[in-house]
Amino acid sequence: MIKGLYITLFICTVSLNGMAQTAQSQLFQAELKLKENFSALYKSETDKSTDSLNAVILDIFSTSLEDPQSFLYAWDSLNMIGKLHSSDQKLNIYTWFVKNSKDSYTYFGYIQYNKGSTKKPEILLYPLIDKSKGMKNPETMNLSPDNWLACVYYNVYEFNYQRETYYTLLGYNFNNNFSDKKYIEVLRFDKEGKATFGGEFRSEFQTVRRVILEYSAQLVASIRFNDNLKMIVMDHLAPFESMFTGNYRFYGPDGSYDGYEFHKGEFLLRKDVDARNEENRR
Repeated sequence: MIKGLYITLFICTVSLNGMAQTAQSQLFQAELKLKENFSALYKSETDKSTDSLNAVILDIFSTSLEDPQSFLYAWDSLNMIGKLHSSDQKLNIYTWFVKNSKDSYTYFGYIQYNKGSTKKPEILLYPLIDKSKGMKNPETMNLSPDNWLACVYYNVYEFNYQRETYYTLLGYNFNNNFSDKKYIEVLRFDKEGKATFGGEFRSEFQTVRRVILEYSAQLVASIRFNDNLKMIVMDHLAPFESMFTGNYRFYGPDGSYDGYEFHKGEFLLRKDVDARNEENRR
């Protein structure tokens, strides 16, 4: 009887290990295909070829990310896209862009969120749908994965208040030939796992749902997390000359820094913070 039980347990263990290895093998093959198609995508010279390659990428990615085994898969070779993994191991975000022949950009991506626990995961998958071009006053809007202010995310940091996690995302967007944009975005999930974009960023005169920096495409502006100051630090932007006020293609860093400090579920603007000795700029 005991011998029979041991044999049954052994068979079950071998079977489960075999299934896990098969899943990992399938994900590895998917990664190789994605790497090949992304490499071709960024070398593509026609819109037709670009759209065709991106359609293949979307199909492979969505199919792969629906597999719960993919949540802990690293996708190490996909170094040409944005890959973020939250430190609480509950969130993955993958983002990339496609450039067409008119120098216009469209962004794509997926959110993976573990609504459950590490031992009992319940993985939710959200495609990100770029609706940026039709948005008016996106700073003030509550948004969602299917109504997304698009960008490539390059960093994520978690703030917590009253048992809620505020996933704070930093992203960049190649706006046009004249100006670029960087975003500070907040991603939140309700108890059912529904995703919403938008936080509360307060300054002296207004409250917005996200922070958008727009500046000359010839320059670089920085937004980063500063662990020493415990806040998000960003370059203060100013026009090159007063006559260019409001024309953001002529804006750039003026050498000073501002920051947003998290306090009880809100981000409060702190002007002229001292971040001159920080070296890890983005």
